[in-house]
Amino acid sequence: MLIPYATIANPRAAIALYEKAFDASVANIMEGPDGSVMHAELNIGGQRFMFSGEWLGFSMAPTTRSPVNFMLYVDNADKAYAKAIDAGMSSSSEPEDMFWGDRNAKVLDGHGYEWTFAHKVEDVSPEEMQKRAIAFAQSFTD
Repeated sequence: MLIPYATIANPRAAIALYEKAFDASVANIMEGPDGSVMHAELNIGGQRFMFSGEWLGFSMAPTTRSPVNFMLYVDNADKAYAKAIDAGMSSSSEPEDMFWGDRNAKVLDGHGYEWTFAHKVEDVSPEEMQKRAIAFAQSFTD
C-alpha cells in the first residue's frame, strides 16, 4: 500500500478545505506541544492521505507549486472539479478528454499541491494509445 504524505504550512486550513472539496473525513490528528499539527490522517475517496505541519529543520511545505500531483479517480471529473472550485481551489486545467481514455481536470489547493480528478470515458488499446501519444507529443513541437 502506498500512502502519500505531504507537508503543509497550514494543515488546519487544509483539513477544512479538503473536507469541503473532497468530502474528506478526519481519521486522526496528533497535536503538537504548541497546538501545531504533528500528524494528520484523512480519508479521501476511500484512501488514506497523511500530512503534517512544517517542522523547521525537518520538513518544510512547498513555497511554490510542488512537483508532486495527487490524483483522484472519481465517478465524474467535471463534478469533482466544480466542487473543488466552489470550495476555494483554483483551476489548473479545466475538464477535458485525454488521449489515453480518461476525462481529466486539475485544481490547485493553495497549499502548494495540484490535484487531478479523472474518470474513464474510453478504453484505448495499447497500439492506439501509442499513436495518440505521438500525436500529442508532436502537438507541442509544431
